Amino acid sequence: MHKKSTGYLLVLGVVALLVVGVALVGCGGGDETTTTAAPTATTAGGTETTAAPSSDTTAAPGGTQVTGDKYTFAESNPVASNQHQMAFSYGKQEMCGLLGAEFITADANITPAKQVADIETFIQQKVDGISSWTLDQGAATAVYKKAQDAGINVVTENSPGDYVTTVFAQEQNVTSKAQKDAAEWFSSVYPGGKILIIGGEPVPYIVYVSHNMEVEAAAAGLQILERQDNMQDDAAGSQKIVESLLTKYPDVQFVWCFNDRSALGASAALRAAGKKIYNAASPEAGAVMVTGMNGTQEAIEAVQAGVISATYSGDSELVGAAEIEELYRIKTGQMSGDQIPTVIVCPYHRIDGTNVSEAVMPLENPIQLNILDKFLNYSTDPTTIDDFNQFVATL
Repeated sequence: MHKKSTGYLLVLGVVALLVVGVALVGCGGGDETTTTAAPTATTAGGTETTAAPSSDTTAAPGGTQVTGDKYTFAESNPVASNQHQMAFSYGKQEMCGLLGAEFITADANITPAKQVADIETFIQQKVDGISSWTLDQGAATAVYKKAQDAGINVVTENSPGDYVTTVFAQEQNVTSKAQKDAAEWFSSVYPGGKILIIGGEPVPYIVYVSHNMEVEAAAAGLQILERQDNMQDDAAGSQKIVESLLTKYPDVQFVWCFNDRSALGASAALRAAGKKIYNAASPEAGAVMVTGMNGTQEAIEAVQAGVISATYSGDSELVGAAEIEELYRIKTGQMSGDQIPTVIVCPYHRIDGTNVSEAVMPLENPIQLNILDKFLNYSTDPTTIDDFNQFVATL
């Protein structure tokens, strides 16, 4: 199968979510490939891999676990130490367990050449499907074609490109919906209010969502005080930026941040300056609204504690599970060529003080078979990401 979309450099926007705290200093191991045994093992099972089916039993959909042929599915993880990526990997591993499949993951550690080398290894191992968040589309195109030529389908997260079977497109990353919601929400609390925008590194995804926030804020009648980009890519960098901006704009009412770590840093700066943080469950006059993005565990905990106002989640653990389930259905013939969408749209939702008690921590969210159908029933309209593709083409 050869499905093509516009190729471009898509350096991973989630790079800006890189953690530097002691609790997550595990980003080494970028040269290792881990095989996780399924269905019940949750720890690494060594480096041996095989794509050969282990029986001739026909796999059946539904239920709590599929028995039959054993397959191997591989993940090229762009940065394994990142909480957002941990959610994707968790969903993939859990789905492999339900399908009785082997799960292999390799940490590219934000290195496009390492990602390409890892995928080359997967092809040599004759895996049954590959999932990836492309670090550099230009660098990945040739190896994706090689995978396709070998009969191995590739699905990606938020990174369209040549020789990609399906891109799972999270709305908060590749559409303006979440930014529009944030602008309208803020405007409903502080009509004509004053907003600071914290972006990040000049990579397509980050530039896109930050640009969207500027557009949507203006459309909602908000006053954009200033936009600055957190090039340090951590909470400390954002905290320093907001501390400086508060000397110029002490009357700020809303700080929008492109990721959760930046939101945590912005909140720290505001609280140190004696500002209250807006909580939708118990709003106080004059409290500053602070929003992040990605629905990570640390962000959900911060909303629970009233440290940030909201985070925008795309249920990445469910998306990861759906990716593996699609690869499995393709491999087992449950999805034919004309049934395989080029784009699967994944909805966003806002987690704030009014609903955070219902939020499930990403690495604790139960994974079930047929989760793919949730996304297939939502939208497979390829035009959903046209604006994203057109914007990226201008960079």
